[in-house]
Amino acid sequence: MLFRKSGLDWQYGITELVIVVAGVLIALAADQWSRDRGDLALEARYLDDLAIDLRSDTAQLGAAISLAESRASLGHSVLRAADGDTVLTPPDLVVSLERQFYFAFPAYSRTTISDLMSTGNLRLIRDRELRRRLSEYYQTIDRLEQWTQNWRLVQQDVERIMPELLPLRLREAVISPSAPSAGWTGTWGPPPWTPDFTVSEAEAGQILARLRAHPEARFRIEGMVRVQGNQFGVLTEIRKQALETLRAVEGAASKP
Repeated sequence: MLFRKSGLDWQYGITELVIVVAGVLIALAADQWSRDRGDLALEARYLDDLAIDLRSDTAQLGAAISLAESRASLGHSVLRAADGDTVLTPPDLVVSLERQFYFAFPAYSRTTISDLMSTGNLRLIRDRELRRRLSEYYQTIDRLEQWTQNWRLVQQDVERIMPELLPLRLREAVISPSAPSAGWTGTWGPPPWTPDFTVSEAEAGQILARLRAHPEARFRIEGMVRVQGNQFGVLTEIRKQALETLRAVEGAASKP
């Protein structure tokens, strides 16, 4: 009635309205489709970057684990030499005693997860289980800081007594450019290298005598061996978690 009184064609008006509404809905759908495609592309980029970070972490952890094992072996060799259970050459004794308390801490890659957290883009990771894995892995790394502080305290106790056991000349020689690499992976026993410095049998005997007579040396070195073993165990578990998280990331990246 209203259309008739006003001289309007109601069928034409409804058709125009339907066309306008359909156009708006199509535009909204197209815009949502475009955003979804952008989100998928961004998710794929984040997954690739996370995989790169986790591969770097596993490599760093692997190196630190090997060095923790080797340095526990060094400390064990020093204690056996002090007990007369094994004989280390004078250079091996110096290297083992100086290096048994060195630590290697992994340099974790957190660039991608920090970006995801700070921008709120963690929501772009569609796999809820993967988001949980990522959260647990990086929380584990954060909790490791407390362990690290405890390890450093034990290390500082050993460092404090080292000047009483080794002459400065020999300590400097061990860390000079001509000295061997920082560690090796192997069984219990002396390090398989010949450092490029000179130490006599008599001087090695004096070092062993100081080691045996020192009121704290054995206790501190035994503690350091345990700490290196503790670091080995903790980092091995974290590396396992990193590998599992990496596989989950790679699996998510392979999905359409």
